[in-house]
Amino acid sequence: MQATVRTTVAEDRPDLATMRETAHQVLGPDSAPEAVPPAGEELETLTAALRGHIELLAPEVEEAAALLSENSPTRYAALACIQEARGKLRAPEVGFAVLAGSVLYARRLARVLAALCDHYEIVSAGIEVTSEQRAFVRLADHCLKCPTCRTVDDNGWNAGLPCEEESRLYEAYRAVRARACASRLAHRHPAEVSA
Repeated sequence: MQATVRTTVAEDRPDLATMRETAHQVLGPDSAPEAVPPAGEELETLTAALRGHIELLAPEVEEAAALLSENSPTRYAALACIQEARGKLRAPEVGFAVLAGSVLYARRLARVLAALCDHYEIVSAGIEVTSEQRAFVRLADHCLKCPTCRTVDDNGWNAGLPCEEESRLYEAYRAVRARACASRLAHRHPAEVSA
């Protein structure tokens, strides 16, 4: 697969650090549900900021994703995230008005904003397939083709027979995924990770 490279002037790029910091203020460390959320006017201000960031970033992600090939997994994932983000923006208007000023709604916006930031970095770099996606596809392809992995019992359930190749591919996928997660976390909150 070919990667399309975009060159963009630095000031034209969205301020992902500010967007991530806004999301972090609502989610707290490690996005823990027990983190004490903001309240009152602070929550309203953060919710408005999150909505504004999503409204600015979603079209940027969509534009960058449009430059990738139609069968690109990163394009597909980015477009799905954009749909999710737009749904979150419409939520208070479409029968969920009680969510409009709630911490629950702000956290949903914060999570989707953080995901949009990740997608923007990937698609704006022209990455057609991430290493995570590539490792998962190798694992899935093996499991679909391997007679051992496809063996079923008398009830039609997967027999769960041990397969060394499946185990190796699964561990490789887990390792790639762990590295990618660590990299994303370090990129999001470098001061916290180094502390």
